[in-house]
Amino acid sequence: MGNPFADLKRSVGAALSKALEGLCLNAELSDDLESLIEEPPRREFGDLSVPATRISKLCDVSLDELLPRLMESLKGLEVVERVEVVGGYVNIFVNYSVFGARVLNSILTSGLRYGVPEGLKSERVVVEYISANPVHPLHVGSGRNAVLGDFLYRLHKFVGNEVQRRYYVNDVGLQSAYLAYGYFKLGLPSIPPHMKPDHYLGLIYAATTTIIDIMRLKKALSRAEGSSDLSRLNEIRGELDSLIGDLARIADAIPNEVSVLSERIASDEDPESKVMEVLRGYERGDKNFMFAREVCNKVLEGIQETLNKLNVGMDVWDWESDLVWGGEVDYVVEKALESKYYRLHKGAPALFFDDLTNDPLLRERLKVPKSLEIPPLILRRSDGSTLYTTRDIAYTLKKFKEFSAAKVINVIAVEQTLSQAQLRLALQALGFPKEAENLIHYSYEMVNLPGTSMSGRRGRYVTVDELLNKLVEMVKTIMSERDAEISGDQALKIARSAVKYMILSVSPSKTLVLDLKKALDLKQNSGPYIQYTYVRAKSVLEKVGVLPQGGLDLSKANKEPLKTLLFELSKFPEVVAEVLVSGQPEDLVAYANNLATIFNKFYDVEPIAKEPDEGYRALKVAITYGASVVLRNFMEIAGMDVLDRM
Repeated sequence: MGNPFADLKRSVGAALSKALEGLCLNAELSDDLESLIEEPPRREFGDLSVPATRISKLCDVSLDELLPRLMESLKGLEVVERVEVVGGYVNIFVNYSVFGARVLNSILTSGLRYGVPEGLKSERVVVEYISANPVHPLHVGSGRNAVLGDFLYRLHKFVGNEVQRRYYVNDVGLQSAYLAYGYFKLGLPSIPPHMKPDHYLGLIYAATTTIIDIMRLKKALSRAEGSSDLSRLNEIRGELDSLIGDLARIADAIPNEVSVLSERIASDEDPESKVMEVLRGYERGDKNFMFAREVCNKVLEGIQETLNKLNVGMDVWDWESDLVWGGEVDYVVEKALESKYYRLHKGAPALFFDDLTNDPLLRERLKVPKSLEIPPLILRRSDGSTLYTTRDIAYTLKKFKEFSAAKVINVIAVEQTLSQAQLRLALQALGFPKEAENLIHYSYEMVNLPGTSMSGRRGRYVTVDELLNKLVEMVKTIMSERDAEISGDQALKIARSAVKYMILSVSPSKTLVLDLKKALDLKQNSGPYIQYTYVRAKSVLEKVGVLPQGGLDLSKANKEPLKTLLFELSKFPEVVAEVLVSGQPEDLVAYANNLATIFNKFYDVEPIAKEPDEGYRALKVAITYGASVVLRNFMEIAGMDVLDRM
């Protein structure tokens, strides 16, 4: 669809190659000249820069001999206005009468497809994300997962890949068993009409785990009181006081349920063994334990409602229990037992990866960190039940097979680095090298909300629902202060776009600190700032009515801020292509923010629709259209709402 910035660098690279003919014997350099082309730190130094001193060293040729040839070759390009030598750099000033025409032609020809990389072969991609345990509502950590996964889905869709979104419902895990146990003890209660099901059942889960932990600590306290270990005694008392405080807080929200649970769980001498009984029975598919599926389903109803509110979709909901009951997990275990990597580990069946991890090339291919020690992967517990990673092997094969996927991306927190590495190694060990190599762990760090300590087991978290509701009220307040009316639906669109922008603006590898005031800053670096800038561009285009079909006065494209805006618009396809490879959304966000700032400067100082010079007006309108296209495409990739009014 056109990549004017890449074409510009390609032209400069070809000119450099021509200049070095017969002068430079470094074959590797001639194949990689484009990578040497830089953008100067300041605009007055030019649009592009070539490190002549570095090239002279790589070619073992003097600057006096090199510079004249570089200058002559670059001056011969139609797209170059002039070149200057400053401190060992050849600075290139672009001819915007020529380059601007190329940029605008690409945008006007491509329309909303502008930015799609050229020559990219479409592939089938599965993105599995969120997959939060169905025991409580989505908290802000899960919200980061949802936004990142949605971004990857939209990015791959934008470039032309066929993409499927999947949610893995971990209903055979220990956390689900705790919730099911508490739900059963309460007599399978109905959801109170004033509460979302995930919020209500999240409190049931927290109450159940907290009551069981209090019982365990009371037993430990009784044993410790008979010893002389005062340090341990005080430690237990402190933990117990904290848990009792947590339970009191939960009881403020659901007093009757906490009272009933406290009494009924206490009637079990060993409630933890009862939880394991639920876990094993449900994994066997025993109909007496199907209430576990029922309660997970209710939590998912609430989660789906939250995702709809966040405007994040899902194509397939995969139940972990279906994998177990359908025999896929048994198939994996049987295949593992036949593997040369199978041995017993402390009496349990396991896969040992020493032979694989000792191969540095294989570690690199499977993206297993060099410093990461890989213990054996236990396949089954002593009671015969399987572990999460064992079931995940079966699930991975299912994802690849059902969608004929070339690539599967798992959006999972960085804490799962070890289990994800074991998963890839297990696939390799079991004879699935293609799947092992094309399974990608897209990791992300935690979310930090100042003043908040989160724990699902204790019911301490900030939910995505609460975050969105808070931002909606803040949006309404801001608009009210500006004497502007806003509907609840539009306020939600601004709020959730602010959340997404905020999350995507920070590298997934860094801790995200939520700052709601910055998230709604209309003047810079926020979702609403991008939305507002787009609305400004659209309003101009609506006033003009029809896009120019020609007659652009490109002789004036060399003026500021037009040329800076044209240069920035040219880079969008290149940025998209780079982010597709790197997976770093913050680079795309930084680009969009910079473009919006440049456009707003242009909008503030230049009359556009009212420009009296017809040819100059046509040029400005075309540039404004380009800005609207790029900002709209950015918002589509980021999952933000595109507003026509604000």
